[in-house]
Amino acid sequence: MCTESTMNRIFEKVFLAALLCVCGTQGKEMTEIEALGAQPTHCTYEYAFEMYGAHCASRRLNKVPNLRSGIEILDFSDNKLQEVNADTLSSYTNIKFLYLADNHIYLIEEDALTSLTDLQTLDLANNVILELPNSIFQLPSLRKLYLRGNPIFYKNMNALTIVKPIKAPLELLDISDCKIRELPDWGYLPQLVFYNISHNPLASLNTHHFASMCNLNKVDLTESLNSLKLCGTRSTILWFQQKRIFFQLEDYSKLNTREFENCPVPEDDGSHNATFHRCKAEYLQVQSIRTSRRTWLTIGGGLAGFLVGFILLLYVMHRHNVKQTKTKAEKMKHATPADADKTASAVLLSDVA
Repeated sequence: MCTESTMNRIFEKVFLAALLCVCGTQGKEMTEIEALGAQPTHCTYEYAFEMYGAHCASRRLNKVPNLRSGIEILDFSDNKLQEVNADTLSSYTNIKFLYLADNHIYLIEEDALTSLTDLQTLDLANNVILELPNSIFQLPSLRKLYLRGNPIFYKNMNALTIVKPIKAPLELLDISDCKIRELPDWGYLPQLVFYNISHNPLASLNTHHFASMCNLNKVDLTESLNSLKLCGTRSTILWFQQKRIFFQLEDYSKLNTREFENCPVPEDDGSHNATFHRCKAEYLQVQSIRTSRRTWLTIGGGLAGFLVGFILLLYVMHRHNVKQTKTKAEKMKHATPADADKTASAVLLSDVA
């Protein structure tokens, strides 16, 4: 039979255990809240692919802070940036890779990125950009452009006026999930390799649009042809097959049906091939210019190296001659008088004889 003191001790132990459980639970909740509040709000720096980069992703920042100079990579994704102005990135002209995805960007000023002449990759995915400045398409080094998930093309295609020709050497262009019904007229994109137009409610698929992309290797059409009649795609599908362009669909089975095989194919008036060949000619011209530049740079580098080597050789020979002259002078200076007398006596005896 338990005494009153024993019951009190048991009650105290149970109460203490319950209190420890409650405190432990509260401590865990506080730790999680503290951890959430302790997320870094400043950028960190590190080297990647032998380039110096600033990592500012997921910092809840509404503007680009003052960063170290010389950065070549800037990851500012998943923040609260709303505008990209002329002075936003003007101090970081060495940037080659710029990631601004998953922000709240709605405005990019015309001259906001013009100073980034070395920029190779620009990621603007999942923002609310309404207008795209033409200066982006004129960046001389831009190869990859991601515009996924922006309403740029949603309001009116006529509002998007792209200055042609596009000078940016684009190799990848991603305009997926942009609510596009009519693909924009890019003009010639002779270096484009991958074109992502997936998840758009396309109202048509024009073969001529792709003829100006003469090095195209892959087109992503996933969930973009659902609003089109099957026969409305056959001409372009046959063009892809003819040019050996891989096209990605969510379902290829429709292309193996009798309905697709019986679709009439419009007669080719030669315009597609003409556009394609003009694109190829432009591409070869650009490649020729690049090859010539590389050749002249190689020749120039070789001549510069030869001149430097020749100058160094002359310098070494000069130093060698100077050293020999000094050595002879030192020997004459340290010659003994006895040796001089013997030489003189020998000359005198010779004269007497």
